[in-house]
Amino acid sequence: MRSSVISLSLHIAAAVSYLSSFSAAAPASTLVSSMGAPRPVVFYHGMGDSAHSAGMLELFDSIREIAPEIFIHSVYLADSEADDQRAGFFGNLEAVCQQLSSIPELVNGFNAVGFSQGGQFLRAYVQRCNDPPVHNLVTVGSQHGGVADIPGCVQSDASCRLMRSIARSGVYSGYVRDHIVQAQYYKDPKNLQKYLDRNIFLPDINNELDTKNSTYKQNLVSINKLVMFMFLEDITVKPKETAWFGFKDEFDNVIDLEDQDQYKEDWLGLRTMDEAGKLIFDIMEGEHMQFSLEDFNEMITLPYLLELDEDSHSNGEKKTHRKHRKCGKHQKHGKTEEHHKGMVDQSSPALDWEMDQQQLLL
Repeated sequence: MRSSVISLSLHIAAAVSYLSSFSAAAPASTLVSSMGAPRPVVFYHGMGDSAHSAGMLELFDSIREIAPEIFIHSVYLADSEADDQRAGFFGNLEAVCQQLSSIPELVNGFNAVGFSQGGQFLRAYVQRCNDPPVHNLVTVGSQHGGVADIPGCVQSDASCRLMRSIARSGVYSGYVRDHIVQAQYYKDPKNLQKYLDRNIFLPDINNELDTKNSTYKQNLVSINKLVMFMFLEDITVKPKETAWFGFKDEFDNVIDLEDQDQYKEDWLGLRTMDEAGKLIFDIMEGEHMQFSLEDFNEMITLPYLLELDEDSHSNGEKKTHRKHRKCGKHQKHGKTEEHHKGMVDQSSPALDWEMDQQQLLL
């Protein structure tokens, strides 16, 4: 049995030999060594995970195989792994700002990766603190546009079930909004005014309130790139398009970012970033938080964390990042796909970042 049902689980089917995938190009490790020590990287885990769980450590090891000198910090909310997991349900952004500002290796800036809810919290860090500054921010399956329902839990996960029970009892009540992290990005499509009036987190960091915070916009526009990955088969996050700032209206229609006042009036600077090529919309072809180590390193580590030119590690095949369009097809890596498969392949090394379809982790 797994030691904890809310930890990231590893399903290793074969030995990982990531660098062999670059046989027709210069090895990634050679390219990295030729450019000196890479920029530091900060990771922020998702709900129910911890900063140094087995899955996170396996990912960090795979990155260090490519860039041995890279400095990696994983945001923690408590000292022990068990307490850190529980703190994911009851987090504290101010503590994260203090934590990152106290690390000497980060003083000149860093790249950042946020998994699920960790993505919007890192964006909040950029907007509210950004000292030390973020260069590239990559969010994976995050909830930038809010969620239309509180996530479910595995039956044996007492902390998650407690969170869900409290949240559902009154998601905008004073205690819940001040103590339950997930309530802070819940966006009731049938009661948007109450969301604006009572939610103390998401309306603020999305600059949806009447008084706009110019510092939020200034800080977000200052980063090099905001890269947002959406999982095509995501049934955990509703709607899945929230990973790209999409949200549902009262008629259950998904409203894309480009059709929102948020974008049209440039409340956060997202339109400015988009027009400058700083806003990247990309996809992963699986369920929530399911991807292989190889895909993570190819799609995120090399282009955004190590900042290697794509031509240097793609065997000459140029990849194109896609903008969201209102159609049933999804273009990825230069080809159009109407049907898609999960990224976890039983025949290849993979991280299963979700226990099963009943364990809906954020």
